[in-house]
Amino acid sequence: METPDTTNTTDPIAELTAAISLGRQLATTARADLEAATPILVAALRHHSGQSRKIEAILLSLWNDDHAVNLCDTLSGLDSKLAQAVVAMIAARAHLSGDADDLLRPILDYDRPYKPQN
Repeated sequence: METPDTTNTTDPIAELTAAISLGRQLATTARADLEAATPILVAALRHHSGQSRKIEAILLSLWNDDHAVNLCDTLSGLDSKLAQAVVAMIAARAHLSGDADDLLRPILDYDRPYKPQN
C-alpha cells in the first residue's frame, strides 16, 4: 500500500493570500517609484529633445494604448536615469492598472509646473 506524499501538498488559501500580499507590495513599490520619478520625467519632457519624444511616445502608449512603441529601441536611446524613470512609469501601469492614471496625469501635463500631491 502506498502512502500519500504529503511533502508536496500546498494550501491554496495560503498561496492566494501570499499572491495578494505580493501584488499589494509591488503596487506600493511601483507607486512610490513613479512618484519619485515624476519630476525627472517632467523635466526631461520640458526639454523637447529626442529623449523627450521617446518618453512621450511611451507615456502616450501607457495612457491610451493607441501608440505602438518598440521598448528596446526607445529605452536604448535614453540615459540610465531616464530609462529607470520610464521603467517606473511602465511598472506603475502594470501593477496599478487604472489606478496609475492619477500618477500619470501630472506627467502628461508636463508643460505646467509639477507640484507633488500631498
